[in-house]
Amino acid sequence: MKASKLLKIIREDLKDYPIEYLRNKVTDDRYKDPLTKKLAKYNSDVYDEIYSAEISDDFEIKDGVIKNMRADIGYYFDTYAGGDEENKRFTEGISLYLALIAKKPLHPYFEDKKEEVFHLNGDYYCRGRAKYIHDKRSLCRYCVTKNVPFNMMF
Repeated sequence: MKASKLLKIIREDLKDYPIEYLRNKVTDDRYKDPLTKKLAKYNSDVYDEIYSAEISDDFEIKDGVIKNMRADIGYYFDTYAGGDEENKRFTEGISLYLALIAKKPLHPYFEDKKEEVFHLNGDYYCRGRAKYIHDKRSLCRYCVTKNVPFNMMF
């Protein structure tokens, strides 16, 4: 499938998602966990990016990769989230876009290499990737991040 076609499908799938709820988490004092706020900010920014993105050099994405990624997200939601279809569809759209079109990490990233996921010299690194990639049906297999080399661990 062409990236432009996948982007069109993602936009259609996300058009009815209540994005304001997610945007409000960023400033809502009821959410104390900084990670929750970081994820809400990152995902709402990616949502906006999906609708403003233009693909100038269209490219092919293997249908099997899209199918497998959707199935792995489905497995996660069926196993851990009780089949929450609305958030499953949102996670699918965001994840497919990030991994296959934008080529960005599935988690928020920062320029500071002390963070869990960081961007340095044109590459993305994740401190948890080496561990979590071995989980059953892990989405780390699709993420563009690299394992953190030993010399950057400390």
